[in-house]
Amino acid sequence: MGSKSYKLTKSKIASGLQCKKKLWFDIHEPLKKTKKALFERGERFNEVIRKHYTNLHGNELNLEGVWDDLVNKTKNAINSKNINVIYEATFEHLDTRVRTDVLIRKKNGWELLEAKSSTRLKDEHIPDISIQSFIVRECLKQIGHNLISCKLIHINKDFTLENTEDYTDLINDENDISNKIIEIEKEIPNYIKDLLPLTEENSPCPEIEMGTHCNKPNECNYKDRCEKSFLKKFLLPKSDVTPFTILPYVGKLTLKDRELIEFMKNQGTVDLQKVPSKYFRNRKEYPENYHQIIQVAHKNNEPCFNFPGLKNAFKKFSFPFYFMDFEYVDQGVPIVKNTKPYVKLPFQWSVHKWESENSEIDKGKSFLRFADQDIERKFIESLLEAVGKSGTIFAHNIASAEVKILNDLKEKDNCKDLVSKIDKLIERIEDSLILARMNFYSPLMNGDWGIKSIIKAIPKCPVNYDGKDNIAGGDDAQLAWFVYTNPKTEVKVRENQKKFLIDYCSKDTLAAYYLIKYLMEKTKNN
Repeated sequence: MGSKSYKLTKSKIASGLQCKKKLWFDIHEPLKKTKKALFERGERFNEVIRKHYTNLHGNELNLEGVWDDLVNKTKNAINSKNINVIYEATFEHLDTRVRTDVLIRKKNGWELLEAKSSTRLKDEHIPDISIQSFIVRECLKQIGHNLISCKLIHINKDFTLENTEDYTDLINDENDISNKIIEIEKEIPNYIKDLLPLTEENSPCPEIEMGTHCNKPNECNYKDRCEKSFLKKFLLPKSDVTPFTILPYVGKLTLKDRELIEFMKNQGTVDLQKVPSKYFRNRKEYPENYHQIIQVAHKNNEPCFNFPGLKNAFKKFSFPFYFMDFEYVDQGVPIVKNTKPYVKLPFQWSVHKWESENSEIDKGKSFLRFADQDIERKFIESLLEAVGKSGTIFAHNIASAEVKILNDLKEKDNCKDLVSKIDKLIERIEDSLILARMNFYSPLMNGDWGIKSIIKAIPKCPVNYDGKDNIAGGDDAQLAWFVYTNPKTEVKVRENQKKFLIDYCSKDTLAAYYLIKYLMEKTKNN
């Protein structure tokens, strides 16, 4: 049924089909593995899946976490009439090992179920599952069994948790893809044959340029590595040249529009100052000629300000100023009643108050809950109290979370009485990202207006996101929520997650304060 050793897996073949260089890195120079919220979300969905199909079919074998002699354990279970459902069944064929999510015994053979924590069948799922189904089909044939059907199971986005632990309708298993995978399966042996040489110890790293494949079907983890490699071809070891790749939207090596990249390659340089103006682009959410603004700022090595724009903006702001930030989670498997899988569940806010221009900013207030069944009501009630009834509220990049979450809360039955108060809160919010992007740029930002880049350009700003175990971004914050709400997590680890979250969220609001203060001071002096 299988070989004594294997060199490829489903995920490695998928990597190779996206980019052979990506597969080579996976095998020979892999990145250090770090947990992600996506993984934890998938694990919770897997738990629901296992309970569901065990209840339906009974007599299950779960090989999760078991590594000794997996192939033979799977073979014995298939040949045994006492096992109806196998989780993490393991198969090897053509130097390739796969582990399946669910394998169900049917009258005439076996049904393969592959789980995705997405809310729909995506085009990229078909070749991914075809690798799995081909190996399983061939191995079953060798021991006299058939693979009779293959389904993708995913999360039902319309599911609402009404009763704790009742996930009957969370699983969507209506995607029978048996007919879609047949033709692709025929190509799998050729894919394996083509990719196996890359697994050899002395195989050279493929020379593949960056392109649209770097983001499809998923963003490659090695993009920074490849970009640095590209830049090294044109930069001296201690070069102080700013590369053109910092230009938003046209400078990235993975975009379809590769005219600028080809031009720079032909010129044998990556120097931002060598980019002709014909390659500059305009976007409505950026100031006019923003590429030229970036180029000039780096040429002069000094920040650029649009003082008329800043002065007009500050005229409409009113003290006290509040600085606000939210953290949220896409639960996948909801654990809070009356919530959906992918409607953002807010679980934390941080607010700092700046009473007047001549005062010091306060120590800040925060809210942090995890799985309280009335968390949404507590979240908005405490927030309304924290921001008072007047004064401008600043949040950085509100389009990504804050306003959407507040509007979603208005739809909640237990928040209907607060709709007018929420509307008034929303009217007071100003996006510090837009304010900065339209009126300020510093070479220290390297083409990025994210809050972590902007603070590098603010003199004497004490906010620092570096440090061991610190939360680095929104995905890390979601991961902290998953870790905290996992019943198996130790108390000490949970307390650490709380500490990290409070520290991280307050940094975002403090950073917004230092940005606004800096822009105000510069505006007054000009």
